[in-house]
Amino acid sequence: MEENITIQHYWQIIKRRKFHILIPSGLVLLIAVIVAFILPPVYSSSATILIEAQEIPQDFVRTTVTGYVEQRLQTITQLVMSRSRLLEIISRFDLYADLKERYTTEEIIEKMREDIELIPIQAEVINPNSGRPGSATIAFTLSYEGTNPKTVAQVANVLTSLYMEENLRNREEKTRTTFEFLEGQLQELSSEILHTESQIAEFKKQHISELPELMQLNLQTMERLQREISTVEESIKTLKNRKIYLEGQLAAVEPMMYAVTVGGRRVLTPKEELEVTRSEYLSLAATHAEGHPDVVAMKKKLEAMERELAIRDDLRNRYHELSEKESQLAKLSEQFSEKHPDVIKLKKEVSRLQEEARALSDKQTVLKSVEDEKPENPSYINLQTQIYATQMEVDNTTEDLKRLRERYEDYRKRVENTPQVEQEYRILQRDYANAQAKYQETKNRLLAAKEAKGLEESRMGEKFTLIEPALVPEKPSKPNRLAIILIGLVLAAGAGIGFGSLSEYMDQSVREANELTRVSGHPVLAVIPYLETPADVSRRRRRKWAFAGSAVGLVIVGIIVLHYVYGPLDVLWIKLERHIHISF
Repeated sequence: MEENITIQHYWQIIKRRKFHILIPSGLVLLIAVIVAFILPPVYSSSATILIEAQEIPQDFVRTTVTGYVEQRLQTITQLVMSRSRLLEIISRFDLYADLKERYTTEEIIEKMREDIELIPIQAEVINPNSGRPGSATIAFTLSYEGTNPKTVAQVANVLTSLYMEENLRNREEKTRTTFEFLEGQLQELSSEILHTESQIAEFKKQHISELPELMQLNLQTMERLQREISTVEESIKTLKNRKIYLEGQLAAVEPMMYAVTVGGRRVLTPKEELEVTRSEYLSLAATHAEGHPDVVAMKKKLEAMERELAIRDDLRNRYHELSEKESQLAKLSEQFSEKHPDVIKLKKEVSRLQEEARALSDKQTVLKSVEDEKPENPSYINLQTQIYATQMEVDNTTEDLKRLRERYEDYRKRVENTPQVEQEYRILQRDYANAQAKYQETKNRLLAAKEAKGLEESRMGEKFTLIEPALVPEKPSKPNRLAIILIGLVLAAGAGIGFGSLSEYMDQSVREANELTRVSGHPVLAVIPYLETPADVSRRRRRKWAFAGSAVGLVIVGIIVLHYVYGPLDVLWIKLERHIHISF
C-alpha cells in the first residue's frame, strides 16, 4: 500500500490537517516573536589596547619585568576584577540596581565579571631567542555589556583606564622592588667586604712575620743567620783557644816583680824561696842524718812553705773563679728577677766561693795574704788584661750567638707555621675575592635595575596604548531578534509538521475506497461523494474569516510590540532603507 502513496495523498493530508499544522506553528512563531521583542536590549562597548614594546632596544637597556604578556594580563585582570574594584564601579555608576533586591553582593559581582570580556589579539611573530615562528599577543580588546549604552561606554572606559594604570603601577612596582632588593643586597655585601677586610688586617697583624709572601725572605734570613752562627761559633772557639794560651803564659809569669834589698840584692819570690829551701833541705838530707835537728827544722820549714804556697795558689784560683761568677751574676740580674732559678744558683755559688776564699785566707800564716797582694809585674798585668778582655769578648760573642740562635729559632718557627698560616690566609682571601665578585656582580645588576627603573618611570618601557576608546553603542549587541525569529520559524515549522503528523497517525478514520477494501477484505462496488450542505459552507466561511482575522491580529500585535519595545517604526524603516541601500 505504501507504494501507491503519491504527492496527492500528502496534499490531502495537509488540507485535512491544516489547522493541526497552522495553529501549533502560529503559536510557536508567536512565542518566538514575543520573546524576540520582549527581551531587553543589551549594549556592548569595547576598547582596543595595543601592547607596545619598549622604545629603547633591550640590547642597551634590559627591563627587570619578567614573564609573558599573557601572564601579566592575567595578573592585571585579577587585580582589576577584585571585589573592591568592582564594588566601587558598581556604586559609582549605580549598576544592577534591579538585581540588588533579588541577588546577593557576590552574585552581582560575579554577574559583572561575566559581563566583562577580554579578548587577546594574536599575531604570528618570530621568536628573537629561538628564531622560530610563533604567536604572540600584540593587543587585546576589553568590552563591557549592559542595558544603558552611555553607562556601558563609561564603564568600559573606566575598566580600560584601570588596566592601563595597573600595568604602569605593576611595572613600576616590580622595577622598584627589584632595585630596592639589589640595593639591600649591595649594602650587605659591602658590610661583608668591610668585615672580611678587617679580618684580613687583623690576621696580618697577628701573623705579620708568617705570611706566605715572606716565606722566601724568611728562608734567606735563616740561611744568613746560619752562616753568622757558624762564624760566631768559630770566633768563640778561637777566643777560647786564645784565652787558654794566655792563661798558660800567665801561669809562667810571677805577678810580683823582683824585690831588691838596700844592699842591691834581689829578694826571692815565694816560689824561688821554696825552691832554695828545697835545695837546702836536699843538701842537708844528703850530708846529715834524717833525725838531725837541722834536717828536721828544714823539713818543717819546707812543708810549711809548700802548704802556704798551695793555699796561695788555691786562694788565687778561688778569687779568679769568684770574679767570673760575680760577673755572670751581674749580667743575669739585669735580665731576670731575683727569683729566677739561674740567679739563685749563681748566688749560691758566689756565697760558696766567698766562704772557701775566706777559709783559705785564714789558713795563711807565713806568706802575705793574696787579698792584699796586687800584681806589679807589667807582663803579668798585661796577660791578665788580655785574658780579661778575651773573656769579655767570649761573653759578648756568646751573647751574640745566643741572640742569633734565638733569631734563627724564631725564623724557623715562622717557616714551620707558614703553611698553616697560608691555608687560613687563603681562606680569608678566597672569601674576600668571592665577596668582591658578588659585590661587583650585584653592583652591575643594580645599575641595570636602576636603568630599568628609569625606563619605566619615563614611560619608555613596554606599555599599553589605547588605539580605539570605548564609544557609546548606537545599537544593542543582544539579543539578535532576527535570529530568534528565524529560529522561531524553524521551530514553528517543526512543531506544525510534528503535530499534524501525530494527529494523522492517531486518526483511525477510513477515507478512501482502497483503505476500506484493505480493512474489510471485500471490494468496494461504488463511491458516493460528500454532499456539502449550506451549513457546511457557512461553517467553512466562518473558519476562513476567523483564521484571516487571527493572522491580521497577530500582525497588528507584532507591529505594536515592535514599535514600543524595539523602536519607533519610522526609525526602523529608515534603518531598513539604509541597510538595503548599503547592501545593494
